[in-house]
Amino acid sequence: MRQLKLVLVIGLLSLFSLTACEEVTKTATEKSSEVAEQTKDAADKAKDTATDVADKAKDTATDAKNKAVDLVALKDSVTGMQTGVTQTLTAVKAGDFAKAKDEFGKLQESWTTIKDNIKPESVTSIQSGLDTVKASLEASQPDKAKLITQLEGLVKSVGGIALK
Repeated sequence: MRQLKLVLVIGLLSLFSLTACEEVTKTATEKSSEVAEQTKDAADKAKDTATDVADKAKDTATDAKNKAVDLVALKDSVTGMQTGVTQTLTAVKAGDFAKAKDEFGKLQESWTTIKDNIKPESVTSIQSGLDTVKASLEASQPDKAKLITQLEGLVKSVGGIALK
């Protein structure tokens, strides 16, 4: 009988040990599933954040490229204006007021395409110079010396254009 009790006690202890092991295994499995889900969520968040950052970087690069293209076009327009003023001045110095008027017309067209991208102080200076030269060229007898002075002033104004 004593042996039977001993066997029963050992059997019960083994059963309790197995039950406890099963609970530990079950808890460990649940925890590992929980950790796996949290890891997946963190990876998804990191991927979303990386995608957002990459998209913003791409947008910034695209904007910078577009601004550079716009700046090159604006520089070309300013160069065209400088050329127009110089050609008008050359025609005036030669006394060819018909050609000067033609060149000045081209100059005014190029001015309308760029004046919105120039700082107000430059716009005021150039517009004033253009108005003065236009009035002098439209006179029945243009004053060559006066026009040369006005155009030289306009050359300086165009050369000092300040962009926005």
